[in-house]
Parts: sequence; C-alpha cells; structure tokens
Amino acid sequence: MNDLQRQQGVALIIVLLIVAIAVVIATSMSGRLQLNLQRQLNMQQQQQAFWYAMGAEAFARQVLRRSLQGQETSHLGQDWALQGAQLPVPDGTISGVITDLRSCFNLNALYQAPAAAGQVQTEATVEQQSFQRLLELVAADLSMPAEYLMARVADWLDDDSLLRTAGSAEDDDYAALPFPYYTGNTLMGSVTELRAILDVTPDDYKLLEPYVCVIPDEQQLRINVNTLTEETAVLLSAIIAELDPSAALELIASRPDNGFSSIDEFWGSGPLAGIEVEESIKELVTVQSDYYRLTARIGYQETGMQMQSILKVQDGKGVTVLARRLGGAG
Repeated sequence: MNDLQRQQGVALIIVLLIVAIAVVIATSMSGRLQLNLQRQLNMQQQQQAFWYAMGAEAFARQVLRRSLQGQETSHLGQDWALQGAQLPVPDGTISGVITDLRSCFNLNALYQAPAAAGQVQTEATVEQQSFQRLLELVAADLSMPAEYLMARVADWLDDDSLLRTAGSAEDDDYAALPFPYYTGNTLMGSVTELRAILDVTPDDYKLLEPYVCVIPDEQQLRINVNTLTEETAVLLSAIIAELDPSAALELIASRPDNGFSSIDEFWGSGPLAGIEVEESIKELVTVQSDYYRLTARIGYQETGMQMQSILKVQDGKGVTVLARRLGGAG
C-alpha cells in the first residue's frame, strides 16, 4: 500500500469519526429538545390547572357569601354544603368540597398560656379535657395513653420549654431524636403538624384525621351542631361528658333538615333535656360557623392537582382566604 492509499484510508476514518460524532451530538440535542418541550408542556398544564383551582376558590367564596348572607345559622341544607359537584372546563374538570371547620376539633384550642413564674401549671382546660375524652372514644388503639398525646400537643403549642406532665414532650425530647427538630412553640398552621408530635404513628394519625382540624391563628373551640354528621356526632360526647355516643348519634340523626334554629332549641332537644351542663361547656357549642375549608381537585389534560383553601366568612358577607395549600391534606 503506497502513501496515497494510506492517507486516503486515514482521511476516510476521520470522516467516519466526524460523522459519528455529529450523529451523537444531533441525537443528544434532539433528546434534550424533546425533554425541554415536555417540561415546558408540563409547566403550562400545571399553570393552567393552578388557575382553574383559583377559579374554584373564587366560586367557593361566592357560594359561601350567597349561602350565609343574612342567615342566623349555618347548616348542611345550605348550598355551600352540596356534595359531588363537578364542573366541565376546556380540556379538564373541576370538583370541590366545602367543609365546615367548626364541625371538627380545632387542635389550636389545646393551647394553654404558661403559668406565671414560681407557679405550678394549672389543671387541664375544658378544651383539653374534651380532647382527651375524644381520644378515649375514637382512638382506643392509640399508640400512647390519651393524656400523653393531649399533653404533647399542648406542649407543642405553648411557647415555653417546660413539661406539663410525665408523659408530655418538649424541645429536649425532640432534640434527642436521630433526626432532631424542635417543637413549634406556636399555634399550628396545618393539621399535618400532628404527625410531627413525638411518637405519633401513621395509624394514630388515620384514627384522628376524621375528627380534628386546624384553624390558623384561631384558639377557640366551637362545635357547630348543625354541621356535624352521624360520623362526627361523637364530638358532642367529647364535649358533653354526660352525653354518651349513642345519644349523641340519636341527637344528630333526628336534627331538623335545616338544623337547629337556635342554640336554645339544641339544648332543649331530646337526650339533652334534663342534663345539667356547665356554662363553660355550653360556650363550646354553636349553630353558626365562620371558618370553612375548600378542597378543590383539578384535572387538566394529563395533569392533576389538589388545592385546599381556608376561608373565613366575616359577618355573613365578605369571605377572605386565610391560607392556601397545594398538594395533599392540610
């Protein structure tokens, strides 16, 4: 083989290498372009789903305003409480459920101001006693004694580092964990914070989830007897120690279609007649609600989204958004 043939062979190999490199680069560029296009498409779909969710929130605010304006009570016969609504929209669907946050136990009500310096912590509040009874009624399989969980939630909320009881937990207990963290030392912003309480298991959370909630920046416990269901009637037994669960269920099952017209009608009805209840207990019961939660589910093309909004009704007129959460339960 002469020099010319050798040079031609080398040149051919170089050309083949260049072509191979060009093919690899073109394939890589094509793959990245397809990935970027898909990413951009996903972002556009998520953005459109988000705006559909915002539309659902605006619609829910209007429904609440119209349903409650001029009304003396809040009950499950009003438009806001309708279930199963689903609206078709271009390339997707919107569905949503509005629930009354006065028909569940507000965990922030377990907050108790620290005792003054040199004083012993006072006994459990009415709200704390009610929560402990609720645990005993609905969470027999709880992984810890009911009084322990009650005390641990109270310690999570208060702004000191002092243990309430032998079964409670404070900063030192959380700091000693394999993955340490500190207590909130403030009111909860989401019911999911319950999962951060020391030794609360996923099974514990599932037991309590149907009965508890969190109203941001709200320490009051008020249970609306007009929006309780037969499944949550046990909340009445938790608050009213003299009312057993079967009687509470009977009371809710026999409730008028449009609820009790007044709190006096409630206290004079059926199983409650003749029961002596302290004034501090009566204050926990109401027939009006001011906090609601919208759970909106959006389906748009290949994207799904869930959004939860906490809404406050002011004087039955304006409705404001207190919190908004994208994703799972909050």
